[in-house]
Amino acid sequence: MRKRLFTIALAISTAVPAAAQGPYRQDVVVTAAATPVALGTVTRTLTVITREEISRLPVQSLADVLRLTGLVDVRARGERGVQTDFAIRGAHFGQMLVLVDGVRLNDAQSGHHNGDIPVPLDAVERIEVLHGPGSSLFGADAFGGTINVITRPGATPPSAVVETGSFGLAAARGKVGVARGGVEQLFAGSVDRSGGFMVERGYAMTDVSSKTSFGARGGLFVSYLWKDFGANGFYGNAPSHEWTNQTLVSADQQLGTWGGWRMAGVESYRTHGDHFLFDVRRPGVAENRHRTHAVLGALRASRGLGVRGSLTTGVEGGADWIRSTNLGDHETERVSAFGEWRHALTAGAQVDASLRVDRYTEFGTSWSPALGIGWWPVSTLRLRASTGRAFRVPTSTERYYSDPAHLARAEIGPERAWAAEGGADLLLPHGWMLTGTVFGRLDEDVIDWLRPTTADRWRTYNIRDVDTVGLELSARKALADGWFVQAGYTHLDVEAAAVTQLSKYVLDYAPHSLGVATSVTLPAAVQLAPRLEYRRRTRSTGPDDYAVLDLRVSRRFGTYELRVDGTNLGDADYQEVLGVAMPGRAVRLSLAIGR
Repeated sequence: MRKRLFTIALAISTAVPAAAQGPYRQDVVVTAAATPVALGTVTRTLTVITREEISRLPVQSLADVLRLTGLVDVRARGERGVQTDFAIRGAHFGQMLVLVDGVRLNDAQSGHHNGDIPVPLDAVERIEVLHGPGSSLFGADAFGGTINVITRPGATPPSAVVETGSFGLAAARGKVGVARGGVEQLFAGSVDRSGGFMVERGYAMTDVSSKTSFGARGGLFVSYLWKDFGANGFYGNAPSHEWTNQTLVSADQQLGTWGGWRMAGVESYRTHGDHFLFDVRRPGVAENRHRTHAVLGALRASRGLGVRGSLTTGVEGGADWIRSTNLGDHETERVSAFGEWRHALTAGAQVDASLRVDRYTEFGTSWSPALGIGWWPVSTLRLRASTGRAFRVPTSTERYYSDPAHLARAEIGPERAWAAEGGADLLLPHGWMLTGTVFGRLDEDVIDWLRPTTADRWRTYNIRDVDTVGLELSARKALADGWFVQAGYTHLDVEAAAVTQLSKYVLDYAPHSLGVATSVTLPAAVQLAPRLEYRRRTRSTGPDDYAVLDLRVSRRFGTYELRVDGTNLGDADYQEVLGVAMPGRAVRLSLAIGR
């Protein structure tokens, strides 16, 4: 029955609604294809969160921003994205790929660090979320989806925000842009600190970035993120503490045209540090220090094929290495080759196919094909379907980690999956945009932590086959003066191969998720922006339902804006990660200068 549902997911299209036809066809996105394409030609489910939405809703971190759609399961272990896992379509945190301007952030130590995104909120232009497998475009880890944070261009007007609030919160952030000749420069930064809502749940964070744009020739992005936070109960029943830092340097260049091929290159270096103290009452006991490094270089070439087609191909090489007091010293290298063909069958029908081959020194070779088709039968309705293969390589934690509660197994290997989806986008009058997708995914050799009883240590195994089918629905309406209302709902049905032991991650998911957000103007120029999130989770302890309501009330006075934000206004008692309490009701007051 599960296999049949997966096959049906490729063929079924659910009538769904979308924005205004003009912008929908004209907006250019970079995550759903090997080269930038018009949004109306994308054959996959793609969610775009714009700069305008980010600035108007009660968000203070990238984790908060990703909650807005209702289609991304954001699973935080604290406030302000202190440590956050992301999940899409039932795929757990390790089966998600996170990018900054197309450069991968996934960390070789642990998928729990993939949410350490070193981009200040004011430096974000938009976020593109590609749903479903992305390995044919980006390689490993893109099982459930790909999150790509697109940074802002250089010379934007200066702005600043200062903030205070519950739990001893004090924060500030800002940006400034300059331009000279053909060079634009943007500096952005933020600092946050809080005493925390319970013992060992305070935090201090600093995030700075610099983006230099050399016109059409390319750019350079440099960023640094530092975190110091209480990790009480994050990985066991102890008052833990953790310090992390991440540095990212990336450069892209347009190399000109040779023989009709447009050439471009990308290079990046990333390093992540993690100092973890399991119990602050016993310094030196179960205390770990980790340092990972990653380098990447890619060369890409694209050209037109006739008047309706295009071909993009390229090669990529990279390496990851780790130096750790717990995991040991390890390295892995990879080389990749990829190609994507796109063709407009008619003015309203598109087809694309892509293939990527990744060769790892430790994990062998993975082939990742994908195929998609999109069709506009009328000017207000688009039908689409796609299928693809994905893979994920295990992290060093899954292979080598050891503490009193865990003992990893080095012999585990990659996970693999086939996925398919079918959907429709309907453009309605009066600014409505609705979308709907039915999807399915078959995972093989899934890595999970298992243990026979609660008295035993967790160990890693490639033991699971997991079948997932589901439905995504979203609706959006643009209002006057750029304000909007949007909602997203996800239903999941996950079936995992039975095991005789306790499972840590695979069976902890949300079969029902709903997110609603809006931003409207009231009399006296008061802006009101509520956000509601509802989750129903399945867990070993039984089903868990909770709803969280946030609200921003603001008013602008010339170049100044006064904001009052309330979070968890219903004072819900909830856990996004099992065993890790989230804060109750809180209020923040902020003053923004500029835009």
